[in-house]
Amino acid sequence: MSSTGQARVGRRLLWAGLALSLSSVAVADVTVTGRVVNLSGSPMSQAMVRLTAAKGNTGASVITVFTDKNGRFRFPGSVNDVASLDVRVLGYEQLHPIEHVDAGPNGKADLTIVMRDSANEAQIAPASAWLAGIKDRREKSRFVRNCIDCHQVPAKEVRAYAKQIASVKGADPAVVREKSWTAIVHYMNYISRWEFGRATRTHPLNAEGAYSVTDGKDVIATLSKHFIGPMDELSGYSYGAPLIVNGKTVIKEYEVKRPNAIREALLLGHPRQLFVADVSTNRIYVIDPKTGQQRHLTVPAEGIMGPHSLHHGMDGSLWATPLFNSVIARLDPDTDTWKTWNMTTIHGVKIGVHDLSFGYQHRLETDPQGRIWYSDIGDSAVGYLNPKNGNEEIFRIPQAPGRSKRTETYGLIMTKDRKHIWYSQLAIGVFGSFDVETEKFGTQVVLKDPHAGPRRLTIDDNDIMYVSLYGSGQLLVYDTKNKRRLGLYDLPDTGSAPYGATWDPVRRVVWIATSNGGVIYRFDPKTKQFGVLPLPRGSSFLRMIDIDPDTGDLVTSYANVVQFVHGPRMALIIDPGDGAYKKNRVARAAR
Repeated sequence: MSSTGQARVGRRLLWAGLALSLSSVAVADVTVTGRVVNLSGSPMSQAMVRLTAAKGNTGASVITVFTDKNGRFRFPGSVNDVASLDVRVLGYEQLHPIEHVDAGPNGKADLTIVMRDSANEAQIAPASAWLAGIKDRREKSRFVRNCIDCHQVPAKEVRAYAKQIASVKGADPAVVREKSWTAIVHYMNYISRWEFGRATRTHPLNAEGAYSVTDGKDVIATLSKHFIGPMDELSGYSYGAPLIVNGKTVIKEYEVKRPNAIREALLLGHPRQLFVADVSTNRIYVIDPKTGQQRHLTVPAEGIMGPHSLHHGMDGSLWATPLFNSVIARLDPDTDTWKTWNMTTIHGVKIGVHDLSFGYQHRLETDPQGRIWYSDIGDSAVGYLNPKNGNEEIFRIPQAPGRSKRTETYGLIMTKDRKHIWYSQLAIGVFGSFDVETEKFGTQVVLKDPHAGPRRLTIDDNDIMYVSLYGSGQLLVYDTKNKRRLGLYDLPDTGSAPYGATWDPVRRVVWIATSNGGVIYRFDPKTKQFGVLPLPRGSSFLRMIDIDPDTGDLVTSYANVVQFVHGPRMALIIDPGDGAYKKNRVARAAR
């Protein structure tokens, strides 16, 4: 068929499907279904269909579903009011926008949405797609580790800056680029110093003294070489692994009213509520997933606490660790009752708590003495808190040979016997172990690439550890019992900046949160294969994924750290649509 004929068919399909489905005024309680086709009328499977609810709607702010093998989609339940509906598919664009959805006499709207080929993927491909041109693995890992802590790079604002640079007249464009990127790196370092020092700063920040990127000259060289404007065209991007979505996959996004700096999210309580940390204040937002109603709780702490990492307690409690001070907080989500500990060692050292001791169930574990262990990001240490008597102490990690002193001790997990913890050191490419009974350090693994960036760790019930390598875009698998590496796997997109890994004890897979790739990866240890769950929007900076033990839903959030960084402020509940936890409940009942 000619292109003219295809377009004619596409128009007929479009108007046939939308004639009864669009109006100038939206109607409440609409059940929305439909199909997605290409210009030839062929169904498009695994297409992302995103419905944005109008203001005042109950439930999620945005609901995303995917088409089945026949191109059909169905949104769960009914929607009070629809603000917009759009489809996102790599390599395609929607032929016509849908702004209003109207129900027929039976309260249902059934749409046909037509997609056409698009060579430009700049609006759909993730930020990591622009890093594909950096072929030197060490250069890329150094750039990612230095530049993607707070937001994605290159975000659309960064690409817009590259476009402005290209418009500057100069005798040597390379010199213009270098000077321009030098200015923006200095500015971003100022913002970083302002953000991370605002709880303790007593004097105005010196902009000239705020240049702190460890590898500043290398970062500027990478920006100048690879970020050449206008950067508004992109083609040929691939997810790099099969999509794992289907007609039952549902992503629900809950927007939190600004200003805030949303960080991590968990489902807790009876009935389940979304608890979302705001690192810019002392607030924890509480969202009812069914109604969308929101309230907030305040962590009782002097000054800015900045709840940063959230942890499930085995008893259903919520534990929060801070960004700005040494307070650890525990919340009973059924009574809204707090208990806090001001963490100062017997030697008077302030503690920079980051992660508490996760076990294979991704829940907070204590050692046989009832002590909670943590990573101390500020003191290059691990330590414990005894919540019964308030005792705490830290143990400084031995310096790794040939690596710098700026270590950033980050992730922490506990083995099944609760006698050993493993930590990661983000800034120097090191991870290691500590015996909590003897209080002695053991294995220390120094990765070849100092910028590999081991970040959040997870462990399975056989004590196999999975290490997300943030800088190098890899997953390292390590046997903690036999002290040996089992595998090192490139993620489908090595520029995706994997922030955290979570073991799924029912599906027996690892879920990997990416902060620059716009996706969640699933890794199957049996097949050594990755699957891809694409996310509904750009700037989807993820840190950690939690798994609801009853439903198997994935819980996460978009975690752009600074209040005025561009990007969505949302918590997410994701049903992968595989029915794994329902099958598990049936199997348990049969036993």
